[in-house]
Amino acid sequence: MIQNEKDFFGWIDEQLNEDLPVHIVAFNINIYECPFSIEVIGSSEFAADDEDWACNEDWAPKSRTISVSTKIFGNSWEEAQSTILAMAKQYFHSSSKNAHKLKAAKAFAVGFVDGDLSYVQ
Repeated sequence: MIQNEKDFFGWIDEQLNEDLPVHIVAFNINIYECPFSIEVIGSSEFAADDEDWACNEDWAPKSRTISVSTKIFGNSWEEAQSTILAMAKQYFHSSSKNAHKLKAAKAFAVGFVDGDLSYVQ
């Protein structure tokens, strides 16, 4: 379970530790509300003017989702997305071992499934 930024960093490092297919060009962290959980997926497509690229799950780690503490969720879905986005930005700008994989992508986003994306990159 993710309860803080340290847990988030450990989780995403573990997810991205897999060998990624060379055709993956963008990543998205999907947020689910019931139960509150997240997953990271990779897409072989990216279009800045069409957020449907994030619907392509051309790569997903073996262990798909992880639950997230309700204290991270806060009082609204907007607060939850903002918190996950802030942690994703911190990871992206860190020297964590797999952050370079996200930096090399065309896009890295966060969003609720069937919702709008917020871009890290």
